[in-house]
Amino acid sequence: MKRTLFVLFLIFFMFGLVVMHDNKKRADHTASASNQSGITTGQSAGSLNSSGEKRQVSTVEAPKTGFEDITVESTKDEAADSGKEGIVDQASIDQVMNSSTGLYCYDTMDASLHQLYAELYVVCMQHEENIRVSTTDSDQLEYAFKCMYNDHPEIYWVDGYTYTRHTQGSKILYLTFSGKYTYTANECAQYNQQINGYLSRFLGGISMSASDYDKVKYTYEFLINNTDYVIGSRDNQNILSVMLYGDSVCQGYAKSTQYLLSKLGVKSTMVVGVVGNGEGHAWNLVNIDGAYYYVDTTWGDSSYLGSADGNVNANTVNYNFLNITTDELTKTHSIDNVVPMPYCIETKDNYYVHEGLYITGYDETTFRNIFDSARANGKDFVTFKCMDANVYSEVYNRLIGDQEIFNYLSGGSDNVSYVNSDDTYVFTFWL
Repeated sequence: MKRTLFVLFLIFFMFGLVVMHDNKKRADHTASASNQSGITTGQSAGSLNSSGEKRQVSTVEAPKTGFEDITVESTKDEAADSGKEGIVDQASIDQVMNSSTGLYCYDTMDASLHQLYAELYVVCMQHEENIRVSTTDSDQLEYAFKCMYNDHPEIYWVDGYTYTRHTQGSKILYLTFSGKYTYTANECAQYNQQINGYLSRFLGGISMSASDYDKVKYTYEFLINNTDYVIGSRDNQNILSVMLYGDSVCQGYAKSTQYLLSKLGVKSTMVVGVVGNGEGHAWNLVNIDGAYYYVDTTWGDSSYLGSADGNVNANTVNYNFLNITTDELTKTHSIDNVVPMPYCIETKDNYYVHEGLYITGYDETTFRNIFDSARANGKDFVTFKCMDANVYSEVYNRLIGDQEIFNYLSGGSDNVSYVNSDDTYVFTFWL
């Protein structure tokens, strides 16, 4: 009897293609937005009031997963009146600084800028504009904004900021800051109700007493099973895309992962960098029982992938990017983050290790247990990872070359669909 093995080699390569198109789309969108504004990068001008004070306005877009921030300068032909600028009260700043301890960027950033970080947070949370801040350095402002932005996925209505430089002669007197708001406070109140509904469904599926590992795995699976990767989806740089519309791209996935984990008491942050040939991308750093791991929920979502023969479940979760080390991550990702990232070496809570799916040698009993357990738990696929290239080669020769895979399938099946990756040493078989 002839037995058939359907090989789906392209499934892992398509991740890179999708990410590339995502960022091409984002780059085109950014360029278009800049061109429509009619503002020339690097242009510098201003107006003087009676005291000789000059006002210069600059606009900075929110960081978009590894792309350079766009800074433009233009003239506002209006007199500067320092009496009109607001300030953030110190009590609010102190409260934010106290509550921010434990957030990754806040803890890792230059501590001398904690005050500025807190000021920007308060301004954005309150939809404020034209607020004086505690720096005259635009680079410090950008740095503090990025740190605040990466720490707070709940601030979905901010898409960058503008600042005004007030000068007298060559002296910079002070800067004022305004958030760029995509939604009003009233609109946000309505969206928050929908977010709370999504959050209730999410929290209803797991106990707060669950382990950190189980919380991270649950979040990974919940997001993937309830989100489709759609280029050009609405609000795809924030959590609304995921929680209101069920469609997003990498930054929407990463911010939603961070937001949901925070509700479960698991520390995490968004990480930005590049993949492939320099395409921008976003993923997460998570802390499980004191050890750091990387998680890429976007690359874990196989919902848009399938097979020509229709035997592959399009909703399959790809676990290759659930709790991985720095060495594993940097095979495909390059980190370009606002603050330094830790070197992650722990493997105890890597998905394959934790679940007993890490293969150190070919053993028939081990494979029989893996396949029997998957069927007993109602799964329609089995996935496992080999320790190294030698083990991977041995498993491939036995399961595929010698077709021993059919010894572990039920019902006398004569065909099987599978994926194997020479880069990650991972096999997936559909039952």
